[in-house]
Amino acid sequence: MGWVNVGAAAVSLYSANKKAKDQKKAAERAEEASDEAYARSLPWDVEGSFGKATFDEEGRALNLSLSKPWQSEYDIAMADPERQRAFISKMEGDPMAAGKTFYDMQKAIYAPEQERQRLSLESRLLAQGMLGSSGGAGRMEALRKAQAMQDLEAQYAGLDKAQGYIDTYRGRGADSLGLAQDIGKLPQQYAETGQGIGSGMREAAFSNASTQADAAAARGLSDTARRGSYISALGSLGSAYMGGGGGMFG
Repeated sequence: MGWVNVGAAAVSLYSANKKAKDQKKAAERAEEASDEAYARSLPWDVEGSFGKATFDEEGRALNLSLSKPWQSEYDIAMADPERQRAFISKMEGDPMAAGKTFYDMQKAIYAPEQERQRLSLESRLLAQGMLGSSGGAGRMEALRKAQAMQDLEAQYAGLDKAQGYIDTYRGRGADSLGLAQDIGKLPQQYAETGQGIGSGMREAAFSNASTQADAAAARGLSDTARRGSYISALGSLGSAYMGGGGGMFG
């Protein structure tokens, strides 16, 4: 009976030791799997024609940069609004003065025709003997008013022209800024791709870790069953010795 107890105790001690080692290995493997899953889940560096996206794990920073040709386009787009503002800076500062400038330009075009109209009317009135009469004065006043209205319309047109220039160049600047913004976003596609790869690899790592954990559990159950059979066999052997006259301890 003593021999059976010693054998059982030895196997039990071995089982406990083996179990402790298995648990330690399982814990180490779980930690390794967790580290592997984390490493795989990090965004990947991706590079293409538009630029690249790189992830700095230590600095916890995602860096986006454009390729050389697209960086050049970005710089041009960013510089354009300043150039557009330079064109209209004086107009924005004094729209009325800008309007008068456009009016003077228009006036220079039609002023000779107005002068020709006045001289022509004076010649006709003189030929008709009406130059100094009330009728002649009325016709000259009508011409003056018509030309004054033309001047007024030209002044409003000058203001509209100035504001149109301001709006046009402001719009061009805004368009250039929008273009620069769109260009600057191009590397974000690579960042999203890199993040997607990392997410996919994380799932694969977790799946692999789960499979290994299941395998380890299965091996543990197998080892437990095998140790149980050893104890049972030793017990049966001890009983056989005891039943046969004491055997070694009889």
